[in-house]
Amino acid sequence: MWNLWNETPFAAQEAWTRDEHGHEWWLIAIKASFELDLDGKQQLLKDQVPVNMAPIHSADALELLDDDDLVIEKKHTDVLVEGHVYAPDQRPNIESMARIKIGNVLDKSVRAIGDRIFMPGPVLVRMSRPEPFIRIPISWRRTFGGTDTQASTPDWDRRNPVGTGFAVDARHLIGRTGPNFEYPDAPYRDHQSGRPAGFGPVARHWMPRAKYAGTYGDEWQKRRDPLLPLDFSRTYYQCAPEDQQTRTPLVGYETVRLGNFTGDGFFQFVLPRIGFDIHTEFNNRPSRQHEEPTIHTLRIKPDKRQFSITWMTTLYVPYDEERLKSTTISLRRQTVSAAATRMGIWTEEFVDG
Repeated sequence: MWNLWNETPFAAQEAWTRDEHGHEWWLIAIKASFELDLDGKQQLLKDQVPVNMAPIHSADALELLDDDDLVIEKKHTDVLVEGHVYAPDQRPNIESMARIKIGNVLDKSVRAIGDRIFMPGPVLVRMSRPEPFIRIPISWRRTFGGTDTQASTPDWDRRNPVGTGFAVDARHLIGRTGPNFEYPDAPYRDHQSGRPAGFGPVARHWMPRAKYAGTYGDEWQKRRDPLLPLDFSRTYYQCAPEDQQTRTPLVGYETVRLGNFTGDGFFQFVLPRIGFDIHTEFNNRPSRQHEEPTIHTLRIKPDKRQFSITWMTTLYVPYDEERLKSTTISLRRQTVSAAATRMGIWTEEFVDG
């Protein structure tokens, strides 16, 4: 039996996986969850959010709400935002601009627009004027996409089949609500063109993520099954929208700024920089020290003033999986600057003796 000894205050989980060559890898995911008090000081959540062992879907199973944490590699940090987009000053308005900025590695803006209804128009259909709103829930159902089941040959938007605004025949949209979220440079024009603008995870069978899964045809079945296809790319493991994958992985001390994701209009914090010591013991083999974990995913819940960081470390264990005995995770002591303390960044308090 493989044991995981977690000496940190965070959640942690282990798993095995095979790579493209069928070789065994030992995976360790660590997830730390924090909340900010009204002064901006970071505190550990009393109940740490567990590591995701599988994807999490909406009640109707149509929308991916969160994804598996135990994947072998992410070259970029996935950034996911859950909650609402607010009108400025929480006063009814017909539009608002939401922005996410993290250091110099991510900058994304999306326009939120009040509810509009598709109506008969001089050329097929038109949308009504936007209704004022105070806040709009973040969901792929509220941006461009959709499925047209009324068509003689049903079709759907491969990037977002649960969205709205797509149709084979524009008349099939009459009575439905138009997209609430749009990119500033890509407003809704017609039922066949649009660009989904979401903040949550992209489902594995949606584009562009699905194209990285590889080709599972007769050739794969004859020559590769059960291994992954030769054209599989690990980019498939990235679950955030492409413009919410950081240019370089996050490491800590990056400033995270969100505009109009909270009622007061601005939410900001600095990521803590946390080091780990992780070693794995084997029966009749030398123990092995893991490389420094990398930040795979940053999840932000502005409504709750919370965020979670998920780190991943992997160990290549060819032919030795039966000898693996246990893995121990502990926090590494590190010097904390006075500036970090002033900014309210979380640090562990070690007790000597």
